[in-house]
Amino acid sequence: MCGIAFLAGPEAKARVAGCLDRFSHRGPDDEGLWVEGDIAVGFVRLAINGDDVLGHQPYEHGDLVGAINGQIYNHVTLTRDYELESSPCDTRVVLPLFDRLGGHVIDELDGFYAGVVLRPSTREVYCLRDHMGIKPLLVGRSGSEIFIASELKAFDEVEWFEPLPLGVSKIDLQTGRVVQISAHRSVKPRRNVVSLFEAAVHKRLPSDGQPVGVFLSGGLDSSLVAAFVSREREDATYFILGDPGGPDRQVVEELRSSLGLKDVRFVPLPAREQIPELVRQVVYVTESYNPSIVSNGLATLLLAEAAREAGIKVVLTGEGADELFGGYHMFDPEDPWRSVREQLINDMPLTELRRLDLSSMAQSVEARSPFLDRAVRSFSDELQYGELYGDGENKVTLRRGFEKFLPQSVLERRKISFDVGSGLRGEVVRYLRQGGVSERETLRKIWEGLFSFKATEPYFHAYPVFDEAIDRRGATHR
Repeated sequence: MCGIAFLAGPEAKARVAGCLDRFSHRGPDDEGLWVEGDIAVGFVRLAINGDDVLGHQPYEHGDLVGAINGQIYNHVTLTRDYELESSPCDTRVVLPLFDRLGGHVIDELDGFYAGVVLRPSTREVYCLRDHMGIKPLLVGRSGSEIFIASELKAFDEVEWFEPLPLGVSKIDLQTGRVVQISAHRSVKPRRNVVSLFEAAVHKRLPSDGQPVGVFLSGGLDSSLVAAFVSREREDATYFILGDPGGPDRQVVEELRSSLGLKDVRFVPLPAREQIPELVRQVVYVTESYNPSIVSNGLATLLLAEAAREAGIKVVLTGEGADELFGGYHMFDPEDPWRSVREQLINDMPLTELRRLDLSSMAQSVEARSPFLDRAVRSFSDELQYGELYGDGENKVTLRRGFEKFLPQSVLERRKISFDVGSGLRGEVVRYLRQGGVSERETLRKIWEGLFSFKATEPYFHAYPVFDEAIDRRGATHR
């Protein structure tokens, strides 16, 4: 929902405003600066909770200064339990709780967040990231400054950088060295998957006075999100990418009837002559030249643009279900399904979550993903082989646990990549492979025309589990 730029060094004050300008799309509603000596903290805000004054950041509490990007769903409960000053702005609980609990603050926070907490008197700097790494945050050096920022495009040159670890970390302002001081713990949920998911959807819905959208593809994951959103918000808007006749469009028509969806908006595919400029745009947005991140990022970008034009700031999506519930593969019991699942989840901040956040925030739209709820994550971590795979199915727990909520055709639908189901991948592949070169080669040339960073850094191109398959891919699934 926002963007953070922290700089420490002799040019920090002079540079911070320019960094914020580079990702002003992350927060078009407000901008704030805190500067003292050689330290500067900048923040751009997409306002959802709290008015312009109460939601303004960076903000101070005692001897702490903070900038928090995210949403804390249990802020009312935390305010009551810890007797904090009441505020409609959910992130206002973070600094007073950090002041009391230190690194253990993440045990209390239910939501998604990435933030910087500074104690100016001692020059101590801490960074917070949620249990999935839903919001980006990177540390590095640019010129004479150590930086912490939401997006690398804030800088022309970067000497080195690394994504900040999940949990709580402490940053050395002289070297940029990162030391993790607290990691996330499982919350050990005791309810079933339906009640957990229902609660996860509920807490991610904005207040009744604010519009909400759903990115809907007709796949199992986004269809479950639509089913539970429609039970609570008759005024929700559902956005589907693709021209008539495509596989996603056909399934969505069935869903519209069975779920009683009232406001369904079909977003057409771009014209062929628009593809080159759109690809260039999404390479810049995602900071990536990985073919999958780019083509799926373009699909996300187009849906987010439609949501923004409809006046919607918050959308719900189905991201995370494939990683948590075994949706990408069909494994036998003796296969390394646990290690593959773990790697997919650990990679998400640099793959699917990076694509989702950067592509939606480029249109000033915040994407919320119920499957990434900390209780849903903990529930999924305890599932055994037969609860993920069996009888020729994957996602067994989801397909069987939600039988009464969706048509059988959707429950049984096989995984189709977002860009394939919409029909977008075919156009992207056709353009990128002109002249007989690979998609990755073409994308790297585009990327090198936009950035001056070292292109060999895995951050800019890697999708470890799937890179081999991505380089063999065609317009549709094999």
